[in-house]
Amino acid sequence: MRGTADSDGRVVLAILSLSVLGMTATSPTTRKAIFAPITALSIYHVFFTASDNLPNDYFQGCATMINLFRMSDLLLLTDVQKEIRKKGETRDISTLPFLTRLWWSLTLYASLRGVGWSHEPTSHLPVPPKTTKLGFLLRQSLALTQSYLVFNLGNLLVLLNSSFSEGGPPFTSQKWWIRPTVIGQTLQVKGFLNGLYVLCSIISVIATLSTPYDWPPLFGSFTGAYTVRNYWGRVWHQVLRKFVTAHGTFLANVLGLPKGRVRSYFSLYVAFTISGLIHYFGDYMIIQDWSGNSLIYFTLQAAAITFEDGVVGLVRRSGVKVPSALAKLIGYVWVVAWFSFAIPIWMGPHVKAGITSDNVSDNAVIPALAQEIAARLRLEVR
Repeated sequence: MRGTADSDGRVVLAILSLSVLGMTATSPTTRKAIFAPITALSIYHVFFTASDNLPNDYFQGCATMINLFRMSDLLLLTDVQKEIRKKGETRDISTLPFLTRLWWSLTLYASLRGVGWSHEPTSHLPVPPKTTKLGFLLRQSLALTQSYLVFNLGNLLVLLNSSFSEGGPPFTSQKWWIRPTVIGQTLQVKGFLNGLYVLCSIISVIATLSTPYDWPPLFGSFTGAYTVRNYWGRVWHQVLRKFVTAHGTFLANVLGLPKGRVRSYFSLYVAFTISGLIHYFGDYMIIQDWSGNSLIYFTLQAAAITFEDGVVGLVRRSGVKVPSALAKLIGYVWVVAWFSFAIPIWMGPHVKAGITSDNVSDNAVIPALAQEIAARLRLEVR
């Protein structure tokens, strides 16, 4: 057994139930009080329980801390029933019957990105599909297939990099042209999360629990990833945006930072620090100590964005006209180089803990293909 106790699903259920009930309560004082047991149970779950399934533990650790920071926003920083509304909603939620408020809270809780709500970050989300129900289901079926292919492309790249295997060499020892294969880890995550999201959308629309408009794509196109800022702000999922922004605004207000560049960059670093902490606690669940590097990895993303903003600003002030196509090409090379450097910082402790490329694929084709490619390129694949 890893941890002080085995993971207990009842703890997770209690956290989820308290979170929804907290948003259902009409009194702001009651909502704040409910945050205390949510915090206590979250700390217990992350720091004192574990299982033998490392990927599942990492997911649970991250999900638990996402919920904790989200409830910090919705129960502490926000008067949720006064400040948040479904689009077009004018009624005062706090005056409605308990069961109506409970359903309202459940739908808000389920909308991680705020789609259909007043806080929906429309400028950062892909445009929802305008299609019939049948067209949507066909489109999502294709997206599910694409997700599976992306996931397995990620598997293939990971298998080609022996640093992901148990007892493999350090990431820094790999040849320069092999190092970008670490991006396979990102493709694995994208394929898995997008596949899960698409599957949920298909079930929900078939069951008439939602409409196609409620399911804009989870990820933007990778063609937009020609800056690190674009990658995190428009290409990657925006599940964390609401509460990391809320905490950044709260802290900036506490410090009395005026609107402008300083406040903007302060909020940027707060957002990535919170993201780093979320994943750092996921690290803890699999490593069972504080040697994870997620906090370093995510705060480095803010530093990279600051750097590239500075470079873009210098080029603009210099008056040099760079063709758009060339600028994007340079941007793609920069983003690939950046993540080739940064991802090993994040993944190194995970591999040491036992999350390796061993048995990474659910079929025999991908490992066989990896072996064939490795043989032709004279690479070592374990």
